This record gives sequence, C-alpha cells and structure tokens, in this order.
Amino acid sequence: MAITYTTSGSAVFAADLELDLYAGTLPDNTDWLDGNAGGSYPGTLTGFLASNSDGNAVGGLKMVVGKFTTVLADDETVTVSGDASQIIAVVVGATSVANAGVELKNITNGVAQFTVVGAPGANVTAMMILA
Repeated sequence: MAITYTTSGSAVFAADLELDLYAGTLPDNTDWLDGNAGGSYPGTLTGFLASNSDGNAVGGLKMVVGKFTTVLADDETVTVSGDASQIIAVVVGATSVANAGVELKNITNGVAQFTVVGAPGANVTAMMILA
C-alpha cells in the first residue's frame, strides 16, 4: 500500500521521497509485542503477549518531500490516507513568482490547510511529517 494525498480543490501533490522515520525495529516488525514469550525473564515470568488486533495503531512517522504539481487554491486542504493517517508538520518551499506565496495556515485533526497569496504557480515544494 502507498500514501494517498487528497486535496479539497484542484491541487495535486506528488511525492518525490517517502522515508520511514523510526528508531529500533522496522515498522512492520511486531516482535516487541510478544512480551518475551521465550521466557527469559528472571523467574521464568510468562510473557505479556500483547497484540494490536483492533487495527487502530498508527504507523511510524514518515518524512515526505514532494511538490504541488498544480496550483493550490487559498484555504485548500490536503488529507493523507493509505500508509499514513495524519499530517503532523509541514514546511512549504518558496515560489519563484513575484508577490505570491503559499504558507501553512493550520493543521487540524491531521489535515493541513494552506494560505495562498497572489498566483504562485505550480511546483511549490513541501516537506511533511506524517503518522
């Protein structure tokens, strides 16, 4: 599965890099859930045997770098789905059009909203941290 980027308007986000950010085990490794089922705790304590069977766990953090290949509209939003469920942070790159710009307006419930000034054109770059 991949990350899907959905906008509230006509903008299109294309990722150039999607990088998992993690420390320790890979995101799809669930060995940490077995609670030491091998029994090497002092006193042969039974393992915890935790699981995430309800499917509500959020995946590890990801850094995404890409660009809006079409023009963003003012107050347009971007929502992620698939291998990510929410946007944590966004850094928006510069535009080469004079007197125009794109800024992050806010992130509410994991959805990013942008303020657009003037007519910035296409290919505005962005870096996002996703979960």
